[in-house]
Amino acid sequence: MEAFGVEINPVVAFLWSLLVGLVFSTVGAAGGILAGVGHISVFGITQANSIKLMNQILIFTSTLIAVPSYWRQKRLIIILGILLGMGSIVGAIIGSTVSYKFLPDLKSYKPLFGVFTLVVAIKIIYDVFHTKKKREIKEIEDKITSVGKSDLRTITLTFHKVEFEFTGKIYSFNPLIPATAGFVVAIVSSALGVGGGFLLVPFIVSVMGIPMFLVPGTSALSILITMVVSAGNYLKLGAQLDMNLLGIEIVGIVLGSFLGPYLSKILKEKKLRLLLGILLLYIGFGYTFGGIIRDIFGIRII
Repeated sequence: MEAFGVEINPVVAFLWSLLVGLVFSTVGAAGGILAGVGHISVFGITQANSIKLMNQILIFTSTLIAVPSYWRQKRLIIILGILLGMGSIVGAIIGSTVSYKFLPDLKSYKPLFGVFTLVVAIKIIYDVFHTKKKREIKEIEDKITSVGKSDLRTITLTFHKVEFEFTGKIYSFNPLIPATAGFVVAIVSSALGVGGGFLLVPFIVSVMGIPMFLVPGTSALSILITMVVSAGNYLKLGAQLDMNLLGIEIVGIVLGSFLGPYLSKILKEKKLRLLLGILLLYIGFGYTFGGIIRDIFGIRII
């Protein structure tokens, strides 16, 4: 099968997208980065803007599956996700427009993508050995199990204050804060063709003080909005899609996203995260410094 001027094995395309879906649904991070690695290094696509567009459609597909699941589990603060998403609309347009014009080829795009991958890899490896968030999630899950339901409910909703109750505690924030954060994160994520969850999650947890139990679903809803706007703008600007390749990848993503939760029951999440972190560390280093090392030592890293 030919796509974007290169020959791509459909089986390889399916298996890689299956892996992306499995990782995203199991580990909950780096789905967009792995999709990008597939397009750049596994398939050999050289059109940077098409890579960004294809990445974001795949991220959209995965989050489209994830969001309803989090909503049914009452692990989603809808108003917060919408506020983040509303802020991201302008940011996504700015980021994708700037990236389309100034990062149109792999020579300019790949090193920046590599730096972002390196940062995400370090964060994933750090989180493997940082168990506070996992303990918090376990405590909340135990509490919800004991009462038989999640008691998430909105109390106050105005232009100046949002207030909600969860597990007997009151949380509040100014709507302007998540809207601003969504704007900033969307510029970065849309420019690089990734989801942005790596930036959203620590903001929601550390800055806004929201329990980690509610963060993945809320972040996914925001990313869903960002991806629609960003991908739409890339299309409007002229980025190209290959529908045959995209169709194969979407099937793999969907299947991987459904199989991921079952896989996580068999394999240890900590080991999966550590392996993913090491893989991304290698890829990020190669994308960032590979050209320099090849020019000086004649060694090709990736």
